[in-house]
Amino acid sequence: MQLGHIAGVSPDQERQARIRAGLSAAQLEDQRLAHHVYSSYHAAAQHGDSALLLDEHYRCHPVIADVVNGHCYAGQLRVLTDIRQQIPPIDPVGSAAPAPVLGWADVPNGESARGPGGKSWQNAEEVATVQHVVNALLAKLPQGAKIGVVTPFRAQKEALERVLHDDRVRVGTVHAFQGGQRDIMVLSPVAAGNTPPRTTHWVSSQVNLWNVAVTRAKSQLITVGGHAFWLERAGLPALLARRSALLQAGADESARASAEVGAGRADPRREQLADRLQQYLCARGISDLERTAVVGGHAVDLLFTEGGGNTAVLIDQGPLPGLDPARHLRLMHAQGDLLTGLPSGGRGAKAGPVKRTVRVPAWRILSGEDTLDPLFD
Repeated sequence: MQLGHIAGVSPDQERQARIRAGLSAAQLEDQRLAHHVYSSYHAAAQHGDSALLLDEHYRCHPVIADVVNGHCYAGQLRVLTDIRQQIPPIDPVGSAAPAPVLGWADVPNGESARGPGGKSWQNAEEVATVQHVVNALLAKLPQGAKIGVVTPFRAQKEALERVLHDDRVRVGTVHAFQGGQRDIMVLSPVAAGNTPPRTTHWVSSQVNLWNVAVTRAKSQLITVGGHAFWLERAGLPALLARRSALLQAGADESARASAEVGAGRADPRREQLADRLQQYLCARGISDLERTAVVGGHAVDLLFTEGGGNTAVLIDQGPLPGLDPARHLRLMHAQGDLLTGLPSGGRGAKAGPVKRTVRVPAWRILSGEDTLDPLFD
């Protein structure tokens, strides 16, 4: 789901080279060697037995990664980002605590226009808002932290470069950021209500472009654009607009929190296991309990307070058929290790940090309390 290469060879140049080499168009197509269409990845995948999905993700805050995980990867990514090693999100317009991981600076009256020479597109209102947001971030940014400002259009990139000059800020098109990362990314999508439908459709439909743009951010992503406009689009842009919290002074924190939590993927078997585990814990006198909680962006099955400390519970249903059990166990333990010390985000007593994480294999839940007691004693 990365961006494709930009071919430096035109179809006509490739045709002439093919003829000189005595090759047919069908041969190049069959081997996926037509350079202006295919990359070296396509050529390799054509001849390999299978492709290996690099499904362990360590860069983005889980809230950011969740935007693309479901839409681009069918939920196959194992997000193992340690947010304890990241800078905390910053609110550029107020003092919200906590600041949203996914923020949106609304530009309701923005308009797109052709860039110099009638090429590409730019949005002057977005440029001004990006400048304001970036300057506010820079004033609060910890030492050594860096910002990236990304846009799909070269004309907008050039306009942004004219107003952003700090060494801690890098401005570029999405292609320029592929393979890179920044602590905070600011995204300027440019398109607005007056943008020609064909251009708007092109921007909205570039799944790989949005995937790369979103996942350059480590701890925070702020989009600058018309919120209502993008809510009406399809695919990743609309999903990002729904998940992002509007940045405005005095915004309600509960509304911000709910905007960041992705839509849960219902799993009836997991719910049944959680029901039985909850009954067991209640029988032990644990009533201060929360289901499907979120800790540092990571989902946990149960969260409860006992003896003044918070415990996060992860139900382990075992590896999917055909997957390596040892790797599955390693990743489950890695997921649990990420939670210790993080604020639980829970209500009441559970608002404190997580003191321990308990991995509970499904077979123990199904076997009864005798097999569960050792985990919770």
